[in-house]
Amino acid sequence: MPRFHLMVLRPLLVLILTNGLSAQPARFVEGKDYVVFKRVRFLDQMGFDRPVEAFSMLVPSGWKAEGGIKWGSIGGCRGEIIKSVVTLTSPDGAFSFHALPIRAFSFASDQMMLQAIRAGAQAGGCAVNQPFNASQFVDGYARMDLRAQASNIHPDEASIAYLRPFDQIANDAARQYGNNSQQESTVAKGDLRFPDGSEGLLQGTVTNIVTRKPDAFTGGMTMFSVTTVVPFMMRFPAGRRAEALKLYHTIMTSHRVSPIWKQAKERFMTQLGNIEHRGNMERIRLMGEQSRAYAREQSAASDQRMRDWENRQASQDRQHTNFIQAIREVETWKDSSGASVELSSGYSNAWTSGDGSYILTNSPSFDPSSAFRDQQWKPLQRAR
Repeated sequence: MPRFHLMVLRPLLVLILTNGLSAQPARFVEGKDYVVFKRVRFLDQMGFDRPVEAFSMLVPSGWKAEGGIKWGSIGGCRGEIIKSVVTLTSPDGAFSFHALPIRAFSFASDQMMLQAIRAGAQAGGCAVNQPFNASQFVDGYARMDLRAQASNIHPDEASIAYLRPFDQIANDAARQYGNNSQQESTVAKGDLRFPDGSEGLLQGTVTNIVTRKPDAFTGGMTMFSVTTVVPFMMRFPAGRRAEALKLYHTIMTSHRVSPIWKQAKERFMTQLGNIEHRGNMERIRLMGEQSRAYAREQSAASDQRMRDWENRQASQDRQHTNFIQAIREVETWKDSSGASVELSSGYSNAWTSGDGSYILTNSPSFDPSSAFRDQQWKPLQRAR
């Protein structure tokens, strides 16, 4: 099974020592002169009869990686049944990346319905809150959950533009089925400062689905809303924001969801919804259906198909690639055969060893073939 590595070099000052006739190659220290990224697979150990890969991310070499998929109670909050939780920590503990648990909220303008929602929340259901946008979430979550000061909170317009077509698809489907529902997504970022002096970046994606129906008793309209939030955070020492942002963008853009796991999960959620809609109390049977759903998908797609899908991801999804390059600070490089790869922007030179490893640097005098004599590296060309 191939493994993918990403080696990133910061600008280097190469000191050449001479003994009169020859120069000795400079020594480069991992973590100081360059960073190695390795793809880490995160598992769903609860939803199926055996642990399966749910998603993967590039993680700096030596960092501690924890997390995976956590399943909540079927009788609990529907929006929080499946949570993707990740914590990545540098060896010295100074840097950390967090994919925080998804949050879901419900609200209704009708007082009787609102009372039922509040009772459900006390029994483990979704929390109660009126619709809010991503900027409001960043401010409130920073203060109340992270105990941090938030500043420079601003909408991420590029991300919002990317999500707008998905909102439109959902709204068109709602109208097709006669539902007066409106979905709207917002994305915002904010800078954090913690009591210990460390800093951070908090990003939140908020989706509101608001449904309005005529009230036969009052003659007005009754509003019901569902709000979901997907938060991410990067924490780092004061004064090292630029370094942290490079790590953050690389980790975020490297996220890949297993299509096999996704299909099995969505099939299970569809079955659950259909059963609840019919009022059938066969929820216990669904746990066995989860395992069978994954087995059917696994027999139809081998592990090699998953690896091939990862390699073709950028070229198959042009809209996704353009979005990532625009807001995530990455650019495309090509090797001598014309094969392309996306790496962090801001570097003037790049090399590949041909086995999935890359080196980036701004030093014009650095040559990895000389620095690493037992390895062969070939230069990459920036795609125009």
